[in-house]
Amino acid sequence: MANLGLALASVAAPPGGSFLFTSVGVDRIFTVEDLTEEQRAIAAEASRFVQKEVLPKERLLESKDGKASKELVKILKKACKQGFAQVEVPEEYGGIGADKVTSLLIADKVGESGDFSVTWGAHAGIGLAPILYFGTDAQKRKYVEAIANGQKVSCYALSEPGSGSDALAARCTATLNAAGTHYLLNGTKQWITNGAWMDVGVVFAKVDGDKFTAFIIDREMAGFVHGNEEHKLGLRGSSTCQLIFNDAPVPVENVLGAVGKGHRVAFNTLNLGRMKLAGGVIAMAKRALAEALQYGADRKQFHTRVVDFGAIRTQITDSMVQLYLVESLTYRIAGAIDARLRDLDVHAPDYTERTMAAIEEYAVEASIAKVYGSEALAAILDRALQWHGGYGFVEDYNVEKFVRDARVYRIFEGTNEINRLLIPGTLFKRAMQKRLALLPAIGAAQQRAETQQFSPIAVDVEPLVLAATCLDRLKALTLLGLAAASAKHGMALDGEQESLVQLADLVTDCFAVDSAVARTLQRQQVGDSDTTSALISAVAATEALERAAAVARRLVHTLFAGDAAQTWLAKVAAVQAEVPVSLLPWRRAIAQRAVTDGGYKLATY
Repeated sequence: MANLGLALASVAAPPGGSFLFTSVGVDRIFTVEDLTEEQRAIAAEASRFVQKEVLPKERLLESKDGKASKELVKILKKACKQGFAQVEVPEEYGGIGADKVTSLLIADKVGESGDFSVTWGAHAGIGLAPILYFGTDAQKRKYVEAIANGQKVSCYALSEPGSGSDALAARCTATLNAAGTHYLLNGTKQWITNGAWMDVGVVFAKVDGDKFTAFIIDREMAGFVHGNEEHKLGLRGSSTCQLIFNDAPVPVENVLGAVGKGHRVAFNTLNLGRMKLAGGVIAMAKRALAEALQYGADRKQFHTRVVDFGAIRTQITDSMVQLYLVESLTYRIAGAIDARLRDLDVHAPDYTERTMAAIEEYAVEASIAKVYGSEALAAILDRALQWHGGYGFVEDYNVEKFVRDARVYRIFEGTNEINRLLIPGTLFKRAMQKRLALLPAIGAAQQRAETQQFSPIAVDVEPLVLAATCLDRLKALTLLGLAAASAKHGMALDGEQESLVQLADLVTDCFAVDSAVARTLQRQQVGDSDTTSALISAVAATEALERAAAVARRLVHTLFAGDAAQTWLAKVAAVQAEVPVSLLPWRRAIAQRAVTDGGYKLATY
């Protein structure tokens, strides 16, 4: 694997989930400040491509004429010819063998356009990764280079009319023929991006009724057609339709992975897809913020620019904070995966297994990134539309399209509800497997609360010190929440979804804030004099702690009553803090930075 990033020996690869009980700054994380000149050049090239080839055609792409002429397919193929899809592909299969950070950079930059982003992701992401990681050498040689260079358009077909989130309940079947040469596919796949344009795809079906299996299919096979294009709220320029199979023969050599092992293909692909989805929201959020700030600077009401009203600046600050956090946590995940892969021999027989293990290690973080990223984008776009007033509701301005396109981000790659359930569930599962030292950390947090081992916060505290202090308490509250839920329900917690989603929100805030504070600490350690990142970290940590205290109290009342509730509430009270600092000057400074810069400019890459 080509290492285009930071000397990864300095980036930590801790156990997934350990951020909950590891002090901030102990582990070095990867940040966009660590990008090499080569990576920055790739990012710049991808950005230029989107600016030149995609953005001028956005309205055309979602028009009937644009869809009929397959304009987006032409752009996709052109992007492939420029080498963007070859980033993760090993050299022996026609690629450059770059790392996950570099691949994430591409997803980030193409995310500026929703239509192109999802088309790209279905092709070069989830449409390529399963073959790249689980395919045989023969399968890779037949398909990988053809997909990467744009000769063939790919897709990924998992969902069905009756099974979306519950993917393993698929009804699509694959029956081995009498000659033992082909599997006959029957059934329908739903919501398939690139469905009408695909030349090749990864499709999941059940063999012998219960063996969930992945297959590589070709467009030319008999017994296969695609359905009509769906008429969608957003992403209208992309192709979304059914794939319909009626005794479609798939050669046995096109089984991907192994019969009955399709869940490994599906879930590991989704882990990567979730991280890249979070990366894909960054550029769209930045673009929407910049355009809304420009509109607000030009538009006056009551003889005052819209961007100068305090009520609007409050929202500007919120958008800046969310952007810094999603950027921090997403690149952190990619860097951690790369750190785990840094010493692997790509030619070793266990390379795929170890690669999948590295990706799966950060499944919790990937779910967090998907949830936090998609919801941050939704909030940022909602504010951007609001600043436009009535003009945000018409097609004259891009923001209405942003809002339409982004709505589905909270649905695909696993709904946010499903991902929330996965977060605490996976943490407890790993604790039981002794993979994660969560239970000792929970015990230590309870002891700290019971003995009140938390110092008061000084009035004149520095922003970054406040951020670290609030983060410490935030982690303690989260561990208390996990302790309370475990004490009440034990192994039956999986069935208590109301509690699980509250725990997920606590864990998500922990990871997002921890990523921001760690990044800011590293910026200061190398002499970065920009104070805005410290202000953002302080605001994010303080407000996350306030939310966590409210969630923890609500969780206690969900779990307990009477004396038991009072016992747990006392522990929460010992950890939560009254912050004797006004955040208003810091929030105003963050907003002013955004207005002065005309957008989010804390990182340039």
